[in-house]
Amino acid sequence: MRLNRFEWAMALAALLAAAPAAALAQTGAPADTAGTPPAEAPVIQPPPAPPTPPDFPRGRISGLMFGDAYYNVVGDPNHVYSAAGADAGQVNVDGTKPITKDLNGTQLRRIYFQLDNDLSIKYATRFRLEADSKALTSDGKVGVFVKGAYLQAKSVVPRGDVYFGIIGTPTIEVPEDFWQYRSVEKTLPDFRGLASSSDIGIGLKGFADGNHRLGYSAMIGDGTGQKPETDRYKRYYLSVPMRFGDLRIEPYADYQSVRANLGPKVPAHAESLAVNNDQVLWKIFAGYEFRRVAVGLEALARVNHKGPAPTQEPRGLSVFARGTVTPTLAAFARFDQWEPDHRTDDRVDSQLWIGGLDWQPYKDVHVMPNVEATQYLSKGNPKSFPSHHDLQARLTFYYRFSKPQS
Repeated sequence: MRLNRFEWAMALAALLAAAPAAALAQTGAPADTAGTPPAEAPVIQPPPAPPTPPDFPRGRISGLMFGDAYYNVVGDPNHVYSAAGADAGQVNVDGTKPITKDLNGTQLRRIYFQLDNDLSIKYATRFRLEADSKALTSDGKVGVFVKGAYLQAKSVVPRGDVYFGIIGTPTIEVPEDFWQYRSVEKTLPDFRGLASSSDIGIGLKGFADGNHRLGYSAMIGDGTGQKPETDRYKRYYLSVPMRFGDLRIEPYADYQSVRANLGPKVPAHAESLAVNNDQVLWKIFAGYEFRRVAVGLEALARVNHKGPAPTQEPRGLSVFARGTVTPTLAAFARFDQWEPDHRTDDRVDSQLWIGGLDWQPYKDVHVMPNVEATQYLSKGNPKSFPSHHDLQARLTFYYRFSKPQS
């Protein structure tokens, strides 16, 4: 049978339409798969990576700076000038002598540059440089000296670390951490020159319990601060910080045997003259953290044996408070009572008053307008008495920085 052209075309179209259906029938797949999702391929899990040890050594650079724009509102009105024309008046309220009225300017009171380095999970180091307006070079510029440099060995005893080098003393560590305004003023024993914030020696610090409620900090130091050792006498420190919820308590004591000040020519029997020439410092700190306010108290007494000279007993009391007004605004206040020698009837006592605001425009940047005043009190009939009280107005700037090791 012969087919015409039209019939050939229809047969070819039917053959093309039947080809996909035949292919689906051969694979066993249904002819109509509309709306059916495709089958998911099986997920192949990669083999677990082997654990790697901690990345040691690792370090962090950090530091801080604080300084003031200041004006001495009240003080000694008499100005004394050097041959070069520099005013030799007292600039800062520091517990030693009255400030000089009308002195003003800007000063950098503290600059820290610090490197912390974890050598391993067991050992760490710290190196800290300090610069301030008191430590000057031979040509009168701001000098730099080593404030801290130590090796820390962790967990030498259960929950206890050993430190060696230039390390922080237990004298001011807990109260200063609670006060939080070292940038405004030192704590009582540091302000009165009874102790240094760091010393050269060896220390053990840790906790007696796993909840870190009962701590301890013991240290044997040269008693010379950051200066090299000059004799064979040492200073022994011990503090026992305790925490009960929001309450912190720290009893503290230290003992230092010192060499008698015999002048440039030391006689052969100098050793016998140094007997009963030592110092004992007793101190107690207590602080309580409320929801937005913290209140602290620090009281101390030191007994200074001076050989054949009369024994001296400086005493002091410091009460301070700080509070948060808003997330970026806080306030602080402090009152110190100081007796240079409680055993002397004729003396000049003093009271230190501090108050100010703390505005934080950015994290770790603080602008703090504050005032610091000293009032002198005559007890008995002292040989000399300041004719004026002290009042300094300041705008204190403080910032911190930190950069991890790359």
